[in-house]
Amino acid sequence: MMPASRSLQRSVLLHGIVALCTQALLLAVIFAAFRMRLSTFLLYLGITLACHALLITFLLSRRADFRLEGTDQPLARVNLSNSLTITRLSSIPTLLFLIIEASTYPLIPVLLPFACLVFATDFLDGVVARRRNQVTFVGRYLDSTSDYLMIIAVSVIFLYYQLIPVWFFVLILCRLILFALGMGLLALREGKADPVATFPGKSSIFATMVLYVLELAQRFGVPVIGNSLVVFIMEWLVAAVIVASLVDKAIFLGRRFANAPPRGSGRARGTS
Repeated sequence: MMPASRSLQRSVLLHGIVALCTQALLLAVIFAAFRMRLSTFLLYLGITLACHALLITFLLSRRADFRLEGTDQPLARVNLSNSLTITRLSSIPTLLFLIIEASTYPLIPVLLPFACLVFATDFLDGVVARRRNQVTFVGRYLDSTSDYLMIIAVSVIFLYYQLIPVWFFVLILCRLILFALGMGLLALREGKADPVATFPGKSSIFATMVLYVLELAQRFGVPVIGNSLVVFIMEWLVAAVIVASLVDKAIFLGRRFANAPPRGSGRARGTS
C-alpha cells in the first residue's frame, strides 16, 4: 500500500495537472472559436502555466496542513471541498483573460456563465466541507486566499474599465487592508493566525461576486440583470454588507487582541 504522504503528493500533482489541462483546453477552444491572435493565446497560456506551477509548488510545500480539523487526521488525497477551492484558484487567470478580452471580442456568452460557476464554488466548497466533515487546515487559508486574490484582481480590472465607481473600489480596498493588517498583527503577537470564515465575511465576498456579474451584464447590455437601476441599487446594498463586515471584523480583532496569549503560547484564529 502506498504511504499516505506519497498518496497525497500524487493527488496534489494530479489535481494541479488536471486543473492546468482544463484551463489550457478552455483557452484553446475560446481562441479558436473567436479567431484570436496566436501570440495572445501563447501569452495567456504562459501566464496560466506559471500560475499553476506556483499553485502546485505551494500545495506540495503545505502537505502537512492537509489534515482534518478536530481530529488532526492527515488526508491520503485531496478531498472534494479542497478540489473545489483549487478549481476556483485555477480559474482566476482564465476569468481575468475573459474580462480583459471581452472589450474586444463578443465573449459575454462565455464570460457570464463561467464567472457564475467560478463564484459558485466559493459557496459550494464550504457547504461540502461542513456536510462531509471535510474541514481542513489547508482548506481554510486556501479559501480565504482564493477569495481575496479573485476580488483584488477583478476589482482592479473593473476599476480600469470603469465598471465600478471609485468609492466602491476604495471600500473594497479598505476591507482587504483591514483583514491583512489584522491577520499580520495577530501573527506577530501570537506566532500564527489561521483564517476562520464568518457569516458577515463570507456574505460580503459572495455579495461582491454577485454584484460583479451584474456589472458585467450592464456593461454588455444584458436585459433585466444588466438594468442600470438594478445595478445601482445592488451597489449600495453590497456596500452596506461590506460595511457590516468591516464592523464585524473590527470587533473580532479587538476581542482577539484583548484576549490574545503571548507569542508561542497558542494559535490565533482570524476571520475571512
